[in-house]
Amino acid sequence: MLTRTLSLLRATEAAAIAASEWIGTGDKLNADKAATEAMRDRINSIPGFSARIKIGEGEKDHSYGLFYGETLGQKRDREEVAPLDLAVDPIDGTRPTVTSGPEALSVIAVAEPNSLYTTKEYYMNKIAYGPEIASKLELDLKDPPARIVELVSAVTGKAPHNIVVCLLDRDRHKNIIAELRQLKVRIKLIQDCDISGAIATCLPESGIDLMYGIGGAPEAVITACAMKCLKGGFKAQVVKPDGTVVDPKIYSIGDMVPGKCAFVATGITNGSLLRGVRFTQFGPVTNSVMMRSESGTIRWMTTYHGN
Repeated sequence: MLTRTLSLLRATEAAAIAASEWIGTGDKLNADKAATEAMRDRINSIPGFSARIKIGEGEKDHSYGLFYGETLGQKRDREEVAPLDLAVDPIDGTRPTVTSGPEALSVIAVAEPNSLYTTKEYYMNKIAYGPEIASKLELDLKDPPARIVELVSAVTGKAPHNIVVCLLDRDRHKNIIAELRQLKVRIKLIQDCDISGAIATCLPESGIDLMYGIGGAPEAVITACAMKCLKGGFKAQVVKPDGTVVDPKIYSIGDMVPGKCAFVATGITNGSLLRGVRFTQFGPVTNSVMMRSESGTIRWMTTYHGN
């Protein structure tokens, strides 16, 4: 899967470069179209490759493609090739892309055939935490924030006022934010891109202990793959945007991605995880990360693409 993962990394690089042409323009539709077409074209050029979209942003965002069930790769029409599973988001953070905001990424997760979780619902409630916590306990979305903070404090040795929780800055989270503030927990609000927020819990230098709250379902599946590679913890539940439970089951990483997987991402705009695309005299420069659950390797790459 390594060579395939490298090829998929080239797809996120192509999507990020295409999207970067629309930074600050305010044009979400054309930014998404450019990134989607670049990602599709690159994946379709991968020799001997076949993969099927199991979950993506296409239908939710009324995008230009990469919908559920779409098959990609040079051998996408060959029945003898069992297609791998893909979860894709050509732009995780279309709004920050076109407003020159932070943290926008192009991301792909790939897994063994018929293994990635999929849902037609658009939202999931999520909790993500790093390997220090995951190696000692599993947090439960059914627990109230006070119990979660108590457990995290016990495991990490941090007082509540030193625990940092990352949430999307949305009205639907106002009650959770109020409750966390009553507990004296420190809060980092982000505008978009909760995949980055989840991954940050696995990076000690980020200072973030938990990512919590309701976000996109495609991002949840992609996040599950990344967290499996990073040996972090992640739970998710299908809900409506207002928090109404659609499916009572709490999905773990093993439920969402039971087999081998890999995760690749390339920065579009500057963020805490990756630097955005830069244009230099040598051509575009991208910063990316590639992870594989099988080997446990994490590669950070700066790539000069030439003129």
